[in-house]
Amino acid sequence: MKRTIFSICLLFQLLIFAEDPAFVVSMPEVVHDKDDSGNRSHPLIHINIEDRLAIDMIEGRFHIPADSFSILPRGFYGTVPYLNKTYRILPFLKGVNTKSYLKFFSTAGFEYYYSNKDGNFIPGLSGRKLKKDSTTIFSQSGNMVLWDSLAFYYELNEENYYQDADWKGATVDIKRAYLKLKIWKLSVMFGKDNIHLGPGEYGLLFSSNAEPFQMIKFQNEETLRFFGDWNFVFMKGWLNDDDRDVPNPEVMAMRLTYRPMGLFNFFELGMTRSMMYSGDGMYHYKFYEYPKLIIGAEDNIPRGKWDADSYGAIDFTFHIPFYKLDKRIKVFKFYFQEAGTDIRAIWQVEDWGNITFPYGLFGFYERAYLTGIFMALPNDVLRLEYSKTAFSFYRHHLYSHGFTLNGMSIGHPLGSNHQALRFNHRHWFSDSYSLKWEIGYYQLPAYKRNDKDKNFSAFFPMFSLDDGLVRRGYVTVWNDWIIYGHHLRAYFTLDAGPKTDDDRSPTKIVVNNSASFDFILGLSAKFKF
Repeated sequence: MKRTIFSICLLFQLLIFAEDPAFVVSMPEVVHDKDDSGNRSHPLIHINIEDRLAIDMIEGRFHIPADSFSILPRGFYGTVPYLNKTYRILPFLKGVNTKSYLKFFSTAGFEYYYSNKDGNFIPGLSGRKLKKDSTTIFSQSGNMVLWDSLAFYYELNEENYYQDADWKGATVDIKRAYLKLKIWKLSVMFGKDNIHLGPGEYGLLFSSNAEPFQMIKFQNEETLRFFGDWNFVFMKGWLNDDDRDVPNPEVMAMRLTYRPMGLFNFFELGMTRSMMYSGDGMYHYKFYEYPKLIIGAEDNIPRGKWDADSYGAIDFTFHIPFYKLDKRIKVFKFYFQEAGTDIRAIWQVEDWGNITFPYGLFGFYERAYLTGIFMALPNDVLRLEYSKTAFSFYRHHLYSHGFTLNGMSIGHPLGSNHQALRFNHRHWFSDSYSLKWEIGYYQLPAYKRNDKDKNFSAFFPMFSLDDGLVRRGYVTVWNDWIIYGHHLRAYFTLDAGPKTDDDRSPTKIVVNNSASFDFILGLSAKFKF
């Protein structure tokens, strides 16, 4: 384990100092001056959260961010218009840089995947769960903006799969469709989309892993500045999922981030609250009852009126100014997040007035952790990330299927009771071609004893040596070509280990002592008009 971490850290150093100096000098320096001349998009039609190529490239351009990258999706009003080049992300930008327009048909796409098993999925790709053998997906999208204030977007998918020597019937789905109204720096959105909350590539409480769902969302589109930078979001959603113990539950999430001004602008604090509640046959809260539901004053009373599958998280991000030592380092940041599905708080009935450590007003039980390093060079983006979730994370006695949507985790793709270490690196060989590779190692389950044991922490136990556990490694490769604003991708992933989890649910683990391997091959193309 120590050797693995040391090797990855060494790779970081080699990528910084072994880069060809002549090539670095030839790279244009990014200047934070607005230039709309080459901007072929409208920020009100946001970049989808599964489009990590675009998000990582945008995040890696400026030393101190002008936008939040822990509340997604968003229009990046403070970043994209200031880029000196947008060719690398052109396929993912949407709309036209004018006050009003209509593009009823703006993109058409095709995806093909071959999977050796039923239930294999692509993490962070908004619900891409595959059947055995071949799956094909056709897509179309369009959008409209009126007066820089009112936006509409839709995306259709037609999916069919080949199994048992026959192509099965196609399913047609409105993957995304939303109406967004922007007033000043704020927006309200109605429709079908998904949401990512948190500093990592995969959010602990909400991520890009599951498919989009119906929601109402209120957030700031542009960073609010008042003695620092503020960003927030409030979302209420409805999960269309009737194949579970409590069909069609509702979800809610909110997040607030703050970055001080001046000397301490390298630091960012984030706080997140989310929950699953109601559903068919359950109590449906009235409008005036939501404040009490949100604060969770009686959340710990089992099977009471206010009992919900609730989560909270706090995170800290540090933007370390290594660019002052080496101009090639555009961004270097370290982040840490702690979350819990049980909480002891000064405002709860059973804990009234108690002070907790280390946060004072509250403390987490049944915890999850996410910590990582993100670094960007002119032509490279690198991320090292460790995650860990407790036995009862994403599980609840009222919702035994857990914090899932149609069998996929709404939070971290690996689900409950896991720990994982992953490293990925994308390199742009030119503006038209980039390659990303990722290696990872994970263990299921992460911990067997009571979650409330005080010894359970972010790094202990670290990949326990107990018998009967599933330990597997994987490698994934993305090849991306940008051709006059169109996008072509080749994808491959291989996951293997001496033992197997026979239950593909993100909240259950069934250990099979047989070795196995899973793989997916994929090819996709998106044409932009």
